[in-house]
Amino acid sequence: MQPRSSLFLAENFCQSDGEYTVRSFPETAGLDTTTRGHVHGAPIRVLVSEPDAVSRRLICSLLECERGITVTCVDDSRLVSSIQESAPDLVIVDVHTPAIRRASSWEAVGIRSAPVTIVTAYDSSAVSAFASTAIDFLVKPFDAERFEASLDLAHSGIARVRTELAAKELSTGQEQRRRGRHFLQRLAVEANEKIVLVKIEDIRWMQSSGNHIRLHVAKASYLIRQSLKNLQALLDPARFLRVHRNAIVNLDHVEEFHLPPNGNMFVKLNDGLCLPLRKANRALLRKLLKRHFVA
Repeated sequence: MQPRSSLFLAENFCQSDGEYTVRSFPETAGLDTTTRGHVHGAPIRVLVSEPDAVSRRLICSLLECERGITVTCVDDSRLVSSIQESAPDLVIVDVHTPAIRRASSWEAVGIRSAPVTIVTAYDSSAVSAFASTAIDFLVKPFDAERFEASLDLAHSGIARVRTELAAKELSTGQEQRRRGRHFLQRLAVEANEKIVLVKIEDIRWMQSSGNHIRLHVAKASYLIRQSLKNLQALLDPARFLRVHRNAIVNLDHVEEFHLPPNGNMFVKLNDGLCLPLRKANRALLRKLLKRHFVA
């Protein structure tokens, strides 16, 4: 006895009216389940709003063979509300769907976080402003091979979106942790039988000298007994940068960095003082400077 085809399953679950969900199965006898479903570890949510029954069956049958994909079919009247409620990763929609027919983008119909989109149409000349924002344009009728190619593009787009989102979340988390830390605000230093409170933001640069550090503040300087490494751990990395094994600069007092193709690199403070930069590779140094200066 032959196993039921995925097309049969799709006919039972994907309808044009109402809303039905198709969940892919880990193993289905007789079907090829080699898939790309889990992009960056998370299942992919697909929303289908396709009025053409033949195209809808083909789409659902092929998606049903993919592991890690959840498919929801809705009619065009529920398209926008369903996207707002479920936040799908991928939307497959006909170009003439009323909700998007005159729209230029998802944002124009109230969708803030635009999903990756595949647009379908009977005529290749039906490209609209909205369709131009889609990752692919499928002309009906299309076959399984053409849809698989479109799905490959969608997977790449979803992976890119998730990578960018993860990077943004990581950056936000690091910034929140940085803000949550309590960095050194002032130093108490002894000078001529006095104890002077030096504000951290007033220090232009710091110079290591044996077991001591010389703090350069405007026209004065103070010597404290401390290692540069230990003091650096107490400073805000968004303000202070170690430019050499013996020097830390306050970025608020830096005028420019000189990174010539050949020769020595150096940093110039706004009082004209030049300090050598550490002998690191140029690419690493540029990355460090970009991290500190670019918001």
